[in-house]
Amino acid sequence: MSADARRADDLTNGYLPVAAFEHLGATQMGLVDLDGPPTIRLPNHSAAAADPSDGLLLVRLHGDPLAVIHVQGPRLALQAEELGSLIWQQASGAIAAHVERYGCVEPPALDESLFGACAAPTGACLGAICGNRLGPASVVIPTGGRPDQLGRCLRSLLALERPKLEFLVVDNRPDLPETRRLAEAIAVDDARVRYVAEPRPGSSVARNRGIAEVSSEFVAFTDDDVVIDAEWLNWLLSPFAEPEVTAVTGMVLPLELRTEAQKRFEQYAGFSKGVTGRSYDLHAARDDGRVLYPYWGGVFGSGNSMAFRTAELAAAGGFDPALGAGSLALAGADIEAFSAAILRGGRLVYEPRALCWHEHRRDDGALKRQLFNYGVGFTAILTKYLLNDRRFLRALGRSVPLAVRRRRGGGEETAAASLPGEYASLVRSGMLRGPRLYVKSRHWARRLSLDEAIVAARPPQQRGGPARGTDRPGVQVRSGC
Repeated sequence: MSADARRADDLTNGYLPVAAFEHLGATQMGLVDLDGPPTIRLPNHSAAAADPSDGLLLVRLHGDPLAVIHVQGPRLALQAEELGSLIWQQASGAIAAHVERYGCVEPPALDESLFGACAAPTGACLGAICGNRLGPASVVIPTGGRPDQLGRCLRSLLALERPKLEFLVVDNRPDLPETRRLAEAIAVDDARVRYVAEPRPGSSVARNRGIAEVSSEFVAFTDDDVVIDAEWLNWLLSPFAEPEVTAVTGMVLPLELRTEAQKRFEQYAGFSKGVTGRSYDLHAARDDGRVLYPYWGGVFGSGNSMAFRTAELAAAGGFDPALGAGSLALAGADIEAFSAAILRGGRLVYEPRALCWHEHRRDDGALKRQLFNYGVGFTAILTKYLLNDRRFLRALGRSVPLAVRRRRGGGEETAAASLPGEYASLVRSGMLRGPRLYVKSRHWARRLSLDEAIVAARPPQQRGGPARGTDRPGVQVRSGC
């Protein structure tokens, strides 16, 4: 792990302060921008939790996320001076690092008085400048029978200001008319919204249909249960200014932590990868300190905040229809796409300034299904690469001694508060079933010709042939990993 990585006794798997998860009462999520006197505001389109036990606040300075701090107790209506002192106690190092890096503020003293100077930086703060406005972009939102959540997501997306931008709603349940009605009603007032029906099953098929439908240079993806920040897309696309970057992910925080199920999810599988940006590839930005690098893509980001170069993703075959929600393998398509982007020789960037908020499942039954699905998806991905990529065995050989050393030294990257046994058992059960389910899912996808959703988007010379990085016959695999 790098020096700035999560320590198991400090933060959860989603890089949130573990103190908020020592109880299962409601925790209020919030945001504090230090460009002026610090005040707490709620994420867009969210409501205050009823009787929260405490709070978690993302602290930003000039758009740069610095830390997530913990506010003890139910009282979150803090005065600026009190809130500023609390922020300084928990995030002073990150604040000082931002000021030193960008030279944007000249405070009279490096203490709480900094906040008064932040509103008027000495010059344009590079941390607040998003450099890449190149090329048209599309945002694909796959959905399946959740019009209320979709409407909220679209309202947050429509606040984005960027030229040559479109939003494509791909309906994976077109038999339910509510989604079409909603999208078409919104499109009357905003022509950037377009609706496409995709009845073939699976989130991968829906995403691939989106790729086939767009002509933009860049394609971003989010989910219908997400609310995005006003600068989300600009920051998500900014790393593409570097030509070697082919995939980008953003920071995803919980929209709410009201129920036990939502807090359990954050303990085990939170989407955030922290406030520090990172790059990953096969050469200069390798991370061989991680087990099975780069074949397990959970460390790279989340599918509800990701973007790709459209042509490159289309030529590679898009998302594997034998993986993901709606397939027999249940999960993993987005995670596998991150690994595939790196294995094709590209670079993936995690950009935490691309912020969005995800509504976790509220009830225990949904959480249990999700954890089981994640277990299936994990070993389904590994099965895919074991069967089709000879480099996987070399990565496995490198990982065995690494895993042994970590286990002996107590250095596993696990959540600070472990799941109760019944949840852990569900994950293990899913992992045991993943290999068989992936093989079945691959045959199922072929029988239904689900790969055809991407054909229209691929270059003419590649149509009808196998896509790189898939397990179809004739696949070409790079060497040298």
